[in-house]
Amino acid sequence: MCTGGGADALAARARDGAALAEGQCQVLRGGCYGLCELGPNLVVREGPPGDRSDDDADRLTLTGAVGETVYCGLGPADVDRILRAHVSGQGPVAELTRAAREAAQPAGSEVAARLRGLRRRRRQPIDAKK
Repeated sequence: MCTGGGADALAARARDGAALAEGQCQVLRGGCYGLCELGPNLVVREGPPGDRSDDDADRLTLTGAVGETVYCGLGPADVDRILRAHVSGQGPVAELTRAAREAAQPAGSEVAARLRGLRRRRRQPIDAKK
C-alpha cells in the first residue's frame, strides 16, 4: 500500500534532501511498519549514525526509542518540511506524526482498530507473543 501511495517518490525526495543536508542525516529504505492504512511512512531517528543496531538493515523496525519520530500519510513536500525541521533542530512536525494521524481517525473505524491492535502487540513481552 505504501508503494502505491507514493513511497518511492518519498524515498527519492528524502535522498535528495539528505544530500543537500551535507552529511547531517542518512536515509535508509525501511520495510513494512504495519501502518499500511496511514502510509507512506517515514521514521526519523535523531542521533549520530551508528548509535542504532539496525543502521545497515534492509527492513528497519520501530523501536519506540527516545529520538524516534514516526510520520504517516506523507507527500514529497512533507519530506522537505520534516528534513528542514529536524536538521535545524526544531524537532518533530507535530501535525504530520503518527500520533496526530491516529488521533484524526474516527474511533470506530477499521484503521483505528488495527492501530490499537498494533499498540497492544508492541506492549507485550517477547515471550508472550509465542
